[in-house]
Amino acid sequence: MPVKSTAPHGPALAGLLSRWKQFWLASPKTRAAVLALLAAAILSFIDNFVGSVAEEAAIWQFQVLRALIAIPLLVMIGRLSGQSLRPLNFRKTALRSLVVSTGLLIYFATLGILPVAQAGAGLFSAPIWVLLFSVVLFSARITLFQTLAIAAGFAGVLMLLQPDLQSLSLLSLLPLAAGVCYGLGMLLTPHLCSEESPVVLAAGVFAVIGMISLAVLTYFSLFPTNNPTFLTGGWVGPTGRLIFLTIFQAAGAVIAVMCIAEAYRIGVPSHVAVVEYSFLIFASIWAFMLWGLETNLLAMLGIGVILVSGTALTIGQSRNH
Repeated sequence: MPVKSTAPHGPALAGLLSRWKQFWLASPKTRAAVLALLAAAILSFIDNFVGSVAEEAAIWQFQVLRALIAIPLLVMIGRLSGQSLRPLNFRKTALRSLVVSTGLLIYFATLGILPVAQAGAGLFSAPIWVLLFSVVLFSARITLFQTLAIAAGFAGVLMLLQPDLQSLSLLSLLPLAAGVCYGLGMLLTPHLCSEESPVVLAAGVFAVIGMISLAVLTYFSLFPTNNPTFLTGGWVGPTGRLIFLTIFQAAGAVIAVMCIAEAYRIGVPSHVAVVEYSFLIFASIWAFMLWGLETNLLAMLGIGVILVSGTALTIGQSRNH
């Protein structure tokens, strides 16, 4: 008896692919928003396991191992997609990579010093810096509506993360510095690297993070501290758990970094930055699904403010164009 085929009908599949292509090519702003949302969902998921990584090795060893896995993955992706890993402008790409990498390394480092709430609140000040640098460096014209929408989004971030104001100190400036560097790096993407491929932009970030981490790891390995921590630990023999977590993190980070780089390359930086707030919404969802951590009323209100501000900004932009 012949086996009945379960394959999708050819014309139906072709029609679905055609509609998806039309949607995807409809507007760079739409593609940028979708890519930023995808990146936020992936990063918020894999960041839930940073604490597990800290139990196995220092941040510097983790970043070196992750770069060693991520870069070959990007080479493979580049060959399969026909994208070259050679930047069109090495200096501009290197500058952008250095700025973004510095911000991300500071953020990861502060996770071992400060509560996650303070570190996260500092990093997600990036949209404020994107707005400021757009005006100061590139003479962009930002409307009062856009300013209020971004400020409201940041207020929602604070409501969601709820940093302890009584414990604020000079160390609290470190995650703020991460926000400055990350915001500046994202702003530089369309201005300096608009012609670069997502593979090149992602590879640049992983390469710079890997080189910086290798230098710090070498120092702490040659001059170990008495009580090594997540920030001051040297090289240790990698366990199977660490290798698995690193591969898992590298694969997710490669996809997410490529998505967010492309989003900033084709979109408007200040608008993509607001979409990135969804990281916190996804983080709350993943935390509940993975660890059973519930979100309180103030945090739920913060999520609502973030959604409203992002939606208002998108609608306002669509009416202006």
